[in-house]
Amino acid sequence: MDQREIMQRALGVLTLSYDGAESSDYLRTALKSLQEGVFSYEVKVDGELNEAGAQALKQAMDQVLSQFGWFTAGLLYAFHGVAQAYENDYEDADVQEVLRQLAIRLAD
Repeated sequence: MDQREIMQRALGVLTLSYDGAESSDYLRTALKSLQEGVFSYEVKVDGELNEAGAQALKQAMDQVLSQFGWFTAGLLYAFHGVAQAYENDYEDADVQEVLRQLAIRLAD
């Protein structure tokens, strides 16, 4: 997955979290979407890695991904709050259209 695809996935997750904000599962759903490709990882090691080294590497990656997942959840939560405030302050606000326009710009 290249950088543009990751950014497109991020915009999709923002749209998903915005559209599903009435549901209490919107963060879980958005994070699950990110895990499918963006948060997955593969580490290639030259030579052989013993069992202890492989286990330590897996634990380290799991910790990093867990922390990154919570960090992302915080960003999604903040985005939802900012979008809600924007809509409350401007009756013509269209968050979905803003996200759609950003996605189009990114695709170009």
